[in-house]
Amino acid sequence: MTSQARLLLCAPAGAARGIEAAAAAVGVAVTAAVAEALVLVLDLRSGARARRGTVLASPQARELEAGCRDGGALAAAARGRLCFAVPRSAEWPEGPEALLGRARADLGAEVVIAVCDPRDFRVLLDGEPGHRSALIKTDRGAAGSLIALLAAEMRAGGVPLRAWVSPIGSIAGRRALAGIEPGGDCGRRADRLARALVPASATGRWRRAATASRLRSEAAQALPAVLGIAILIVAIALILTAIGGAATAKGRLQRSADLAAISAARSMRDDYGRLFVAPVLPNGLPNPARLSRSDYLARARAAAELAAERNDLAPGLVDVRFPGRASLAPLRVLVAVDATIGLDGEPVPGAETAVAAKAAVTVAAPAPGGSAAVAEGGGYAGPLAVRQGKPMRPDVAPAFDRMAAAARSAGISLVIASGYRSDAEQQRLWDANPDPRWVAPPGTSLHRCGTELDLGPGSAYGWLAANASRFGFVQRYSWEPWHYGYDAGPPPCSAAGSRAGSRGADGGGGGGSGLPAFVPARFRAPIVAAASRHDVSAALLAAQLMAESGFDPNAVSPAGALGIAQFMPATAAAYGLHDPFEPAAAIDAQARLMAELLGRFGSPELALAAYNAGPGAVEGCGCVPPYPETQAYVSRILALLDAAGALPGGPPVLEVRLVA
Repeated sequence: MTSQARLLLCAPAGAARGIEAAAAAVGVAVTAAVAEALVLVLDLRSGARARRGTVLASPQARELEAGCRDGGALAAAARGRLCFAVPRSAEWPEGPEALLGRARADLGAEVVIAVCDPRDFRVLLDGEPGHRSALIKTDRGAAGSLIALLAAEMRAGGVPLRAWVSPIGSIAGRRALAGIEPGGDCGRRADRLARALVPASATGRWRRAATASRLRSEAAQALPAVLGIAILIVAIALILTAIGGAATAKGRLQRSADLAAISAARSMRDDYGRLFVAPVLPNGLPNPARLSRSDYLARARAAAELAAERNDLAPGLVDVRFPGRASLAPLRVLVAVDATIGLDGEPVPGAETAVAAKAAVTVAAPAPGGSAAVAEGGGYAGPLAVRQGKPMRPDVAPAFDRMAAAARSAGISLVIASGYRSDAEQQRLWDANPDPRWVAPPGTSLHRCGTELDLGPGSAYGWLAANASRFGFVQRYSWEPWHYGYDAGPPPCSAAGSRAGSRGADGGGGGGSGLPAFVPARFRAPIVAAASRHDVSAALLAAQLMAESGFDPNAVSPAGALGIAQFMPATAAAYGLHDPFEPAAAIDAQARLMAELLGRFGSPELALAAYNAGPGAVEGCGCVPPYPETQAYVSRILALLDAAGALPGGPPVLEVRLVA
């Protein structure tokens, strides 16, 4: 590669059209003949518009595109074998001469094909040192004598000049502007002009010339029928390759959009909790962990664009949007891509295509299968939470979540082999193996209390022995390294244990006054009173009110929900709430409803989902229903609780997935 790229300056003569297609055709001929040539087509004409990149482009074209983007002065697009560029602004303080000089010197191109207006032709050509040549696009018979005089003058100055006289067909022109060989007479003419205007460098070889020479030397040995069959086979192969390449390119485009959407959603999931932390530290300084809503969305957008670029999509092709962006914290992202599909940049029928991918951050169900019913026939009577399909007392579940998260950080995946077992289940185990060394007799096993977990795999025993106590678990028996019981709450098989479960899995009843800092002073006493009266978490009620109305007693939703707790009129009437706009009464009705839902579903996730979408929707799937509004509602409240340190189960489990 030389320090100063060869320059081919192209301009139209008179009213001739097709100068950019002619320049591109010559550029393609250079790339086809000179191995790995880096060719930049720079349009310096007034009113020149940037082109869009194609999905499939050569590494050399993408290298030049990246160089233009880093330089900042040019808007570039890799198309097939070429990189097309235009100035980013119609006015250049340093003039087109300086811009052309920088392009030749700084971008690493071996050949710069500059397209200019006729008035700039001599200025640009005379101002550029080094290897130069010129191409004039003219119509047959137009200004022939003037071009002849110009050619003689150029030849005297050692500058090769050629004229492209014949018209360029629309198909050949589109192919050339896509960065691929135009074919036919246009391709042959471009090849001849390229050889005359861009002589092979010391390091380059004109491969086509060498190939043609060998074919001529062997012409006497080649049978016409054999050549005809070979041409037919090649033609069929090219057609099949083009069809397959277009389909493959469409799939790659969709995959790139999918990956961009997932990357944005992951950014949103990872940053979600930072939206709710205090904006100011106790010392009065800004909290660096806090993210504004605009920063939250900007980081997600940047993640999408970076993923798109790493998967061969130019950032300019990617449109990132956030459905529901009017909400406090959007949890959905839409990535749309509009591009030209082709094989090595070659357009195919229906080449203009658009794909889209939508990803969402959703709340994971508290466990596969949701929440179990009330325990029966054992030492524990109350609702059961479920983890990995195994039931347990609700206060055990969040403790296990914290322990499992810590184990994952250490590279260990804990597996629950057994949780709560009723006396009837224990009886069946005993009947199958009546050996007290391996199975406790019915009525004696602590598994009936809902506090015991049998954990694996065997590779986790050492980690459990060293760390389980940090999360409230103790190894019950020295000879059972897999059996751990939860002893940080009420004793196993106790009345207090059953009461703990009846308060739901939100980590405790509501009498406590440790409300989050975001609760306005005027609402703190009503929330604490309602939480104590109905035995639910005050922090849960506060986070719910924040998500429902932002503590606005006069809020009215488009759907007709009213007041600080956003009761629908029928629900308000069912709970004896005569005036939804009276805050204290609305908060008390909210606490009563949440207490019923927690007792019914056994986890805050499902209770919140039922509050938003209705109990029937939750019972139908045993999960947080896949409604965008409900998913966002539950996620927002759990994040608020986590930011306030009032979520015993650790951070909300948020999943990233593609959605229809």
